[in-house]
Amino acid sequence: MLKGSTKILTLGMKLADIPGQEGVKALLRQGLESGQIPHAQLFAGPPGSGKLPLALAYAQWLMCHQPGELDSCGECASCRKVDKLIHPDLHWVFPVVTRPGESEKPGSEQWMREFRQAFTQNPHLE
Repeated sequence: MLKGSTKILTLGMKLADIPGQEGVKALLRQGLESGQIPHAQLFAGPPGSGKLPLALAYAQWLMCHQPGELDSCGECASCRKVDKLIHPDLHWVFPVVTRPGESEKPGSEQWMREFRQAFTQNPHLE
């Protein structure tokens, strides 16, 4: 969605906003409640299963400054940065290819503006 005249793209992605996946959400909450959060987690599933929005909502909850028992607050500075996909601790890595004539190997960071725009327009992109 676009907010105000500044055209800041935001998602407003909390666990409560992710339809379904109640079993997965329960496992994520259980890990957070027990304090046993793995150093890495793989969110996998068929196209349209919501794995990418779920992973982002979970990351937002983990980094939230005022987390609730079941979700992030969605309002603190950390949540707002995750919401805009600009949190300094949120790193995106995705495949990119070298175009003909390019001498340098491309990296994900070179495509972040396009990724943010595409993801904001369609959080269920594959």
